[in-house]
Amino acid sequence: MRFLLFTGKGGVGKTTVAAATAVRCAELGHRTLLMSTDPAHSLGDALAREVGPNETPVTDRLDAIEVDVNEEIRRNWGPIQRFIQQFLKHRGFDGVIAEELAVFPGMEEVFSLLRLKEYYVRGHYDVVIIDCAPTGETLRLLSVPDIANWYMEKLFHIERTVFKAARPIAKYFVDAPLPDDEVFDSAEGLYRNLIGMKELLSDPEVSSVRMVVNPEKMVIKESQRAYTFLNLFGFSCDAVVVNRLIPERVSDPFYARWKEIQEEYLRQIQESFPLPLLRSFLWDREVVGLGPLSEMARQIYGEEDPSAVLHQERPIEMRETPEGYEVLLRLPFASREVVDLWVKGEELVVKFKNHKRNIFLPRALARAKLAGARLSDGVLRVRFEKAEESDGAKG
Repeated sequence: MRFLLFTGKGGVGKTTVAAATAVRCAELGHRTLLMSTDPAHSLGDALAREVGPNETPVTDRLDAIEVDVNEEIRRNWGPIQRFIQQFLKHRGFDGVIAEELAVFPGMEEVFSLLRLKEYYVRGHYDVVIIDCAPTGETLRLLSVPDIANWYMEKLFHIERTVFKAARPIAKYFVDAPLPDDEVFDSAEGLYRNLIGMKELLSDPEVSSVRMVVNPEKMVIKESQRAYTFLNLFGFSCDAVVVNRLIPERVSDPFYARWKEIQEEYLRQIQESFPLPLLRSFLWDREVVGLGPLSEMARQIYGEEDPSAVLHQERPIEMRETPEGYEVLLRLPFASREVVDLWVKGEELVVKFKNHKRNIFLPRALARAKLAGARLSDGVLRVRFEKAEESDGAKG
């Protein structure tokens, strides 16, 4: 099974590109699902037909779904949501406000993506194509499993043990609802699903992110930051789709300057991203419906199968060297001024601008000594001395 995630700055045309890719995959005989995790669903508009909260048949081999976030929240967040609502009501919040505050920002997209693990287990589809929310929301969403992993490793089991032991006594002294076993069981189940989802999304043979960009300065800058972030968190990008290029045949003088600007930005994109560059041109009409979407896909992919892995490079690698070990993180577009790192216990903490990643180290590296780091050609190399060497040096 293949998962293809399309993301990009709002308005670049990622929904249309995702829909075109899905139509072409189905034409090639793949059982395909087109799925939207963007709360502002627009798949139905692109396909020119109604798409519901359940798998809706579009063609013999293509289904589409606009996920009902309220249903996903109920399935994945129910007991936790009820506890938070009770707590907030106890503190004086109105019932409606408490219900809204019990769902944290960005959780809708997270719960939508949890569907991917179910599809993988069921194996009903060959390709699942995900139309993600705009870049910022997608980046926050993809970092959730790492945050959950850190919380479960460091705090969850301690909290559960403390509450279980103290609950019989605390209820007489604490004037507020306390979480019960159902809340903790729900949190643990959600964590397991998130980790399972992360394993699938970070496997380059299963999942690929494709970034949709326009040849515009602001879009390129945001895409560069997104590409660095995706590498930091271990997600594999296999292509960049440059959308809305002005076709060569357009000779109207009004577009002459725009064509020059686009050519310059296209060169920047080619130089910036070490990925296959796919092109989609500006149409003289809306790309809506199966026919136009099929034409657009052929323009983008030619005769190539869109579900193929177009580029494979692991964003994070760990290697043994004669001196010890080395962790390689691909951080294109990062500079020394905006990258910081340190080791804390069994974690390598890497900070890029306002994003921070806690990487749990294998046992061999956790016992080793941090020997240095170097950022060169978009790759951060973190060196560790072997444990016996560092122990000998101390003696």
